[in-house]
Amino acid sequence: MSATMPREFWEVFWNVVGGGIVAILIFFIQFIRKKINRRAFRKVFGDDVEETYHLIYPSYQSPSLNTTYTKPASKVPRRTSGATNLTIINSTAATRTVNHLAFMIGSNSNTPTRIISDIEADTLMDISFISIGSRTSHKTVDLFDNKNNIFIDMKGGEIQSRESGEIIIKAKSTVDFGIIVKINPLENPKRTWLCCAGFGEWGTSGAAWWLSRNWKKIYKRAKDRPFACITSTKVGSDDSTRMIHLFLSAEDVVKTVQET
Repeated sequence: MSATMPREFWEVFWNVVGGGIVAILIFFIQFIRKKINRRAFRKVFGDDVEETYHLIYPSYQSPSLNTTYTKPASKVPRRTSGATNLTIINSTAATRTVNHLAFMIGSNSNTPTRIISDIEADTLMDISFISIGSRTSHKTVDLFDNKNNIFIDMKGGEIQSRESGEIIIKAKSTVDFGIIVKINPLENPKRTWLCCAGFGEWGTSGAAWWLSRNWKKIYKRAKDRPFACITSTKVGSDDSTRMIHLFLSAEDVVKTVQET
């Protein structure tokens, strides 16, 4: 045997070493990108998104304890009897919205969010959350009515300036408007409250769809500051949603009211 390694051995050796170095560099770059991404996510949604964070859906009470809702028949045959009828039903908008937001949080945080109803969260004020729905949710009402909400409110088919009550947008039939609002509540400024709300179900789920895919656009302009967005969604199509206003101050709202 030769005392020196053959040329082919060194070619393979250096290819392996080079491949290992490339793999380590790729892993390191991905790690840094993920860390930067998660830091930006915490700026928008608050530090609690990595600890105890609540995704709150509006709960609806049946007209009567004896009321049952018929479960649609299955489209495929099964050996057992059909599914049991329901005493409580969920809004399809709430289901879509939870899906959009839970996927977003799960993709950008190591800690799973707690998904609870607004009834369960009713008395919880020292928490961070994102709530679904307008005045159909107790927690969205808490956000709207908090003194640190200097942006907008939804009342009677109108999006209004929170401070002046002047109208910014009215409901339309073919387009559903939604809002995304973030505040740090006056009584618990270390907490972060957000909501996704619409005039109708498509405004709500459309706002959540847009936020789940475009939160980085908010980060670039707002960083960790409170903000409010108004979105527009074609009825029946979450992925048609676009942002039409972004407010970072009460002055931004006043300016938009004057231009309307």
